[in-house]
Amino acid sequence: MRRVVVSVLCVLLVATALSASDEDFAVRTKEIPKIEVQPDKALVYVVRPAKLGMAIRIWAFSDETALGMTKGKTFSHAYVDPGSHVFWARAENVSAVEHEVEAGKTYYLKQKVKMGGLKARVRVEFLSEEEGLEALKKCGKHSVLTESGLARAAEIAAEKYETAKEKAADE
Repeated sequence: MRRVVVSVLCVLLVATALSASDEDFAVRTKEIPKIEVQPDKALVYVVRPAKLGMAIRIWAFSDETALGMTKGKTFSHAYVDPGSHVFWARAENVSAVEHEVEAGKTYYLKQKVKMGGLKARVRVEFLSEEEGLEALKKCGKHSVLTESGLARAAEIAAEKYETAKEKAADE
């Protein structure tokens, strides 16, 4: 009986994870674009170099603005206005950190993944440039949000941003 229950739960989890195609939310390519630093913005890479929880989507934000969505061994990037921001990620949980960024500089926000109760849990942290470049090398694909991905990210931000601010304040 226990095996039947576990099997049914596994099928439900897989079906839930696959219910919306990832291509609906983001396009991932092995071709790494040349990304230039802009003099009036901070360049933020969101890196997820680990394979753990490979099929689980993890969303990344700066305040209420989406930075991207990753799966195992992928990265995304975004330009952020200089200043202090709440950088956060949402998986099964919400992890957040407040961080000051400067124009013309590059930052690396790492999504550390652990298996949770139903899906992957995430913890975000900023890496040094050396650590960030090493993590970026381990990511095999670049992820860019689609229109439906941006819409889904806006829904998540509206739902979880207050939680993210509270978590960042606790750090």
